[in-house]
Amino acid sequence: MVDENDAVSCAKAVLIIHPGALGDVLLSRSAIRTIHLKFPQHELIFLADRSVGSFLLECGEINRFVPIDSSCLTELCAGEEHIHPLFRSWLSRCEYVVGWLRDPDGAVAATVQSLGIHNVMVMSPFSPGLRARHQAERYLETIDGLGCAASSFQPLMLPQRLSAEGPRYLEHVARNDSRPLAIIHPGSGSAHKCMEPWRLAKLVEWMRGQGLLPMLLEGPSDLGSVTQLRSLLQRPVAVMRNLDLCTVAAVLSHATLFVGHDSGITHLAAALSVPTLACFGPTDSRRWAPLGPNVTTLTGEPCTCPTWDAVQCCRERKCLHIAPDRMIDGCRMALATRSSAPIL
Repeated sequence: MVDENDAVSCAKAVLIIHPGALGDVLLSRSAIRTIHLKFPQHELIFLADRSVGSFLLECGEINRFVPIDSSCLTELCAGEEHIHPLFRSWLSRCEYVVGWLRDPDGAVAATVQSLGIHNVMVMSPFSPGLRARHQAERYLETIDGLGCAASSFQPLMLPQRLSAEGPRYLEHVARNDSRPLAIIHPGSGSAHKCMEPWRLAKLVEWMRGQGLLPMLLEGPSDLGSVTQLRSLLQRPVAVMRNLDLCTVAAVLSHATLFVGHDSGITHLAAALSVPTLACFGPTDSRRWAPLGPNVTTLTGEPCTCPTWDAVQCCRERKCLHIAPDRMIDGCRMALATRSSAPIL
């Protein structure tokens, strides 16, 4: 539920409901900014994942945040009679509601409209009725009804307090090593989107030869990928682990280069304008490529698996057979600060 100690503002508001993970939310930033530009005097309230929402709030991308794991979304699905009085008073300020979620029986939209909010747009960005190809453009398409020009990509800016955490953390982990930092994220939200570790191992050794300081980033589900990669390296490499999202962003913002798979962290590096090499396999880079001013996207052979179940059963994984030499060339392109995003 909304914190009862949280003072209810008198300002008019727009509620955005987004249950997606980090990468999905970052791809919706242009749509969020478009809404904000359309309603500059309205408070932008975000109902989303706790860590992602609090991070965007700290970065000034939204005005207020309510965690998706509170009872608020459940109440919206259950009906008007289940809305908590505090949540009801908070919703009374909303003139518009945008919901990026599946609502097959129209329960969320009906509840919102029963509260007197008539401007309601609830549509999943995965809806087959959408025409746009890239996911960011699909988010924008869902709000076509607002009748405003779409906002272009804007880099994600960290507040000074958060940005300063990066050097403090790196001073401890890198032990005063002044070489330019290259961060490699060997994992992803799914092991089926990750290439064989030996390919990344060759890239790490190349980085060392170029005078870069390679460091590995380990997420909650990345232990296996990181352990395998470290076992293939000629010399030990530092690993950053157990970091919250804000600290990851702070460290990424000071990197010279980032290499990762199709993951939320790769989208975060790109949004922070870090030169980024994004390695794709079974997911379509034309749909999911990270947005940023300096992103190079690599893929293996086209994925022929018709479903995600087929991807999970696939043993060849030719779509992730990206030659180390191609990754090295991609890193050179990223380090050259190219603003395009070629698919090589």
